[in-house]
Amino acid sequence: MDSFYSIIIDKKSEVPLYQQLAEGLCHMIEQGILVANSKLPPIRQMASQLHVNAVTVVAAYKYLEQKKVVYSLVGSGTYVSPLPIEKMPEPLIFPSVDVQKQYSIEGAINFVDSSIPQSLFPVEEFKDAFYTVLEREQGNAFRYLDSMGYFPLREILCEYLKEYTIHASAENIQIISGAQQGIDIISKALVNYGDTIFTEKPTFYGACATFMSRGGNVIGINMEKNGIDTLELENLLKVYHPKFLYIMAYFQTPTGISYSTSKKRKLLELAEKYHFYIIEDDNLYDFYYGKEKIIPLKALDYKNKVIYIKSFSKIWMPGLRMGFMLLPKKLLESVRSAKYTTDISTSGFLQKGVEYYLKKYGWKHHSEIMRKYGGEQYRMAVSAVKKHLAEKVSFLLPKGGISLWLKLPPNVEAEQLCTLLLQQKVIVSPSTQYYMGQKENNENIRICFSNVKQRELEEGMKKINLVIERLQNAP
Repeated sequence: MDSFYSIIIDKKSEVPLYQQLAEGLCHMIEQGILVANSKLPPIRQMASQLHVNAVTVVAAYKYLEQKKVVYSLVGSGTYVSPLPIEKMPEPLIFPSVDVQKQYSIEGAINFVDSSIPQSLFPVEEFKDAFYTVLEREQGNAFRYLDSMGYFPLREILCEYLKEYTIHASAENIQIISGAQQGIDIISKALVNYGDTIFTEKPTFYGACATFMSRGGNVIGINMEKNGIDTLELENLLKVYHPKFLYIMAYFQTPTGISYSTSKKRKLLELAEKYHFYIIEDDNLYDFYYGKEKIIPLKALDYKNKVIYIKSFSKIWMPGLRMGFMLLPKKLLESVRSAKYTTDISTSGFLQKGVEYYLKKYGWKHHSEIMRKYGGEQYRMAVSAVKKHLAEKVSFLLPKGGISLWLKLPPNVEAEQLCTLLLQQKVIVSPSTQYYMGQKENNENIRICFSNVKQRELEEGMKKINLVIERLQNAP
């Protein structure tokens, strides 16, 4: 406590007393006198020490808390932030990604396209399903349904979730028009202007754009080889109070990283301790090519802290625009209201068609076809990268998903590489696209392999190799 005598409070100054105290504490933090996570004196003790009113100390502590210099724990006190003042994270900026322009290049080898070939769509099965629903229900097939969704469909989805050891009730399932709508509805229901949302870094720009469009401040947290950096996450949780954390537990976009079981359990522990929800986006879990069983974060969620979002766009057809959310009970009413004001309900005709499809054809047959195709594409892509870029890039083997995340050699910038590749009619995503304007990473490229032929893969890797060599040999 003696060290606080160094703080000078000038009661004749025009600078408010609380601000003088706050600046004095900041100086002590910058000098290393007050270290990370050290406890500040109780309010009355500090007031007595410096001969000021307790209200002044309260105001100083609150001011520093707003600046994220300190954090408070209810019933415990105020502590120095574990984050250095000069390294406070900057919220991500609104992403402005123009991929449509890139898609228009005729004859290009497209490593940005994440779709699946149309020849694999279960068209005949859905033709049967939709025709049967029309014959059975006539005009009734197009009536509005409950905002939560068609109950028989929700019931059959509970059976699907058992495959992933998730035990759900139909009452907790919300049918949505695709995963992106689900993210938007959650934002609409939970996010107020100025709220903080945590995401992985790098991450999917579409989700970030949604959070920001609702007035949220998005802060990215670095990824490790087995998931998000939980030490960095906890340090940020002490200072910020996010509404939720957005993650993909398997084959994360864009890195392809999957979370270890220990990392998933740690996330749930932190969610309970710091009172936030986790949005788990299951976009690619069906595309696993290893022997290890998929265990979603939701399967371990005994405290109801996870909002699980599942899209059918990749596994069936992108234009189907169908998915669902599994929600904690506390959020059901607010999400239902947000869904209703968005579009009342997802197409009843589509829901009844999907329910019939699942009842007659099930999940496994088409899933196995897609997994077989995806596995062949994955092995072909890994082989092509190793053959043509072995000395140039490094990457993790994701054992699933639809893309590879390649780290470029030193002094080769992703954006410059991608610009030069466009001239060679090869379309690749630079890592900066997934960092929302932050220039801290310009050293990775993402290669989507889901809709390219072997000839294109081989030719594309050769061209990437040649352009990298050109950049390395440039004066």
